[in-house]
Amino acid sequence: MEVEKQLIKLIGDFSGRLPEEYIGEYISLAKHNECAVALENLCTQLYEHDVVPAPGELITIRELAEEMNLEEDTWHFLGHSNS
Repeated sequence: MEVEKQLIKLIGDFSGRLPEEYIGEYISLAKHNECAVALENLCTQLYEHDVVPAPGELITIRELAEEMNLEEDTWHFLGHSNS
């Protein structure tokens, strides 16, 4: 599944910027056909940890969310700092 592969790569790209236990958990979710949950959790934790995705990462997040038919409010807040 292409979405799964893209999502796993994206999650891995945040290694070092998010706690490793989150990275492992979200990759596991994606591998077990829970891609929407993994992406939603990733977006939430990026915001909570004040990690602002690079422009290319944000594009990938948006494209994956659209591919999974997730609401825009899943990711739209990520371009802004939490502090």
